[in-house]
Amino acid sequence: MNMERKDSVPNGFTLSMALMDCLPVLFFTISTIFIARHFPSSLFLTGIFFVILAALLKVSWKLIIALAHRDIRFFNIQLRYLMPLGFLLALLALFIDHTKWSVTAIIAHITKFPSSLFFLIGIAGLLYLGYLGKHHDSHNAKANWKEQCINTLSQFCIMLSILL
Repeated sequence: MNMERKDSVPNGFTLSMALMDCLPVLFFTISTIFIARHFPSSLFLTGIFFVILAALLKVSWKLIIALAHRDIRFFNIQLRYLMPLGFLLALLALFIDHTKWSVTAIIAHITKFPSSLFFLIGIAGLLYLGYLGKHHDSHNAKANWKEQCINTLSQFCIMLSILL
């Protein structure tokens, strides 16, 4: 099965687009490192590893398009599988390793101002991003820019809500 599609290389995928796509990955990574320091769970770390790997592969897809003008589909479509798997494992960790974290402490933290404001903005952005992901073409540069801007803002706000 050939996973490279030279005939369908998306137009408008630039190096600046690929580099901007690194920002939400960086913000998410910072957030999860902070959480992992307070929630020592191997299952959680495994899940987060898959989420970050999926995001880095998606960034790589855009870099390959921008620099080599090739569409290696695996780097794009893997996101549908690795990211949900990663989030599922991280979510399972919350139940399996429930004695390693405190619901009360988390609620107290995210309901404090300004953390609550940043958290709500971030979650609203991610929900909208989920909607866009189902309705936008991943090969459309304009749609990608819109999604990247929303994802960057959302991940930045969630990171701030965690770090504050």
